[in-house]
Amino acid sequence: MRPGSLLALAVVLAAGVSCAAQGPQESLPENPQAAAQAPQEDAAPPEAAPWPRQVRAGATTLTMYQPQLDAWDGARLQARAAVGASGGEPPGTRYGVVTLEADTLVDKGTRGVTLAQARIVQSEFPSASAAEKGAWEAAIRAELAGRSRTLELDRLEADLQVLGAGRAGAQQALRNTPPRFVFSSVPALLVSIDGAPVYRRLADLPLERVINTRPLLLRDARGVHYLKIFDGWMSAPALDGRWSVLAAPGAELERAWRQVSDAHLADPLTGQAGPDDPAPRLAAGAPAIYVATAPTELVVTDGAPRYVPIAGTRLLYVDNTTGNMFKSTTDNRSYVLASGRWFRAADEGGPWEYVAPSALPPDFAAIPDDSAKENVKSSVAGTAQAREAAIAAAIPQTATVQVAQTTLPAPVFDGAPQFRPIAGTSLRYIVNTATTIIEAGPSSYYAVQDGVWFSASAPAGPYRVATSVPAEIYAIPPESPLYYVTAVRIYGVEDGSVTVGYTPAYQGTLVDPGSGVVVYGTGYAYQPWMGSYWYGTPVTYGYGASVAYTPWTGWAVAFGLGWAWGAATSSCGWGWGAYPYWGAWAAPAWGAAYGARGGAVAWGARGWAGYT
Repeated sequence: MRPGSLLALAVVLAAGVSCAAQGPQESLPENPQAAAQAPQEDAAPPEAAPWPRQVRAGATTLTMYQPQLDAWDGARLQARAAVGASGGEPPGTRYGVVTLEADTLVDKGTRGVTLAQARIVQSEFPSASAAEKGAWEAAIRAELAGRSRTLELDRLEADLQVLGAGRAGAQQALRNTPPRFVFSSVPALLVSIDGAPVYRRLADLPLERVINTRPLLLRDARGVHYLKIFDGWMSAPALDGRWSVLAAPGAELERAWRQVSDAHLADPLTGQAGPDDPAPRLAAGAPAIYVATAPTELVVTDGAPRYVPIAGTRLLYVDNTTGNMFKSTTDNRSYVLASGRWFRAADEGGPWEYVAPSALPPDFAAIPDDSAKENVKSSVAGTAQAREAAIAAAIPQTATVQVAQTTLPAPVFDGAPQFRPIAGTSLRYIVNTATTIIEAGPSSYYAVQDGVWFSASAPAGPYRVATSVPAEIYAIPPESPLYYVTAVRIYGVEDGSVTVGYTPAYQGTLVDPGSGVVVYGTGYAYQPWMGSYWYGTPVTYGYGASVAYTPWTGWAVAFGLGWAWGAATSSCGWGWGAYPYWGAWAAPAWGAAYGARGGAVAWGARGWAGYT
């Protein structure tokens, strides 16, 4: 048995505590074009990981998540563990973090390190009372008493290298350049294109498709554009022209739709919140269409913006939108929250500028906790909500995978592998494939898919589950489109199995090192690969992303607020709510990772070859 250092520390910290089950990871969609990207059918599902673990404190259940190594000086080891408290009052889950310390004794002869006297040295439960905090600390402390464990020195030293590299990468600044804001007082839809539109001819049809967008967007020989939406089509004389309902779609459009819909190759934009909800019809009202080729957020209100005051503050908020739009009577400026970032302007016409969460008018932190806009306090520096959201964003989802039964399908390349350097590192990555592949050196390649690391001696594989990855991977900065892979970790290795995990940053939810608040996306606009295939990159804006709390999910990032017909489109607005990208086909709305890679691909020679 070869326990990993954090896994061994896990036993010290919570041995004997019941293990909470982990749900299986989401599977890829039923898509014949994605066969090369989908996991093999005989692959074993991941087992429940050793974490999280639970301990009772009266009526409250404390869930301790995978500890994260902070430091080791040879004599003492320090780690942090996020803790969720549920089952008491108020209902829902409240989050905190405990800093744990253990004494260590190194035996260089056996290459072992013994951990003993594990203890709590600090804790933070932002929304707990002093009595609750004391009771929860006591319950955790009782579980730690008298436990010891031996772990491998080599593994611990490797973890320290990863820790150092990770800190260097994590301190790189995110980008907060304002997106373009579009405001609409009528139902509207944003069609986001990944850069300038790229057209490809559809098979056996006199139509071209814009391949670097998810809806079905077509162009005929005259330059007229067509968008499949709801139960019909809308058209415009040009991409940036005025869109109107197409009364009589021709047979060629219907053939184009059948060609892609039969293979689930486009977002149908059905406008439903679920399969059982009535689908909207164009005859009952068509939305305004906005096409964007640069980072854009669409803010939609149900009629003219209606401002109402927030009690106890000098703030007004717009109550006829599901987005977050405010007016401060202190400086008479408008504020909008998008992807966890604040932007302000004199009015809707702009220009818009970024506002640091710590530089907001004090009234934002004073929004009452019973206000309809209480959730925005998770994006206001220094509030209990912001601290809890940041703790929740550090919680890893873990699973144990069997090495012999977990394989990575052979990567598919758009021609010969093309390498691009990863800024700030000696690493390179292959840009012309849907699979995330990093070159660490000659005959040293690492791929990540569905939160699992794989390794191979050649770009094409074969790939096996990795038992370690180079520490330099965790120094990848946010300016790289592969930054999200730094959230995927190997927590432990035993004979025949590897415990893996990823934090929400793998799916784009980050804690901004500059402000300490949770945001969505790095803010960088990356360059996709455009060849015979389109491989998209992670995006920050255009999804109506916002940090929110619910009793069912705790702190999380919600997407597609308001008039959002399909995950390929979004708004901060009003209406039916978002419908997942694959509609009733039920694939993950955002793929397995933040961006196209990690199990997703877009357009290929035979159409869409995967999902994003």
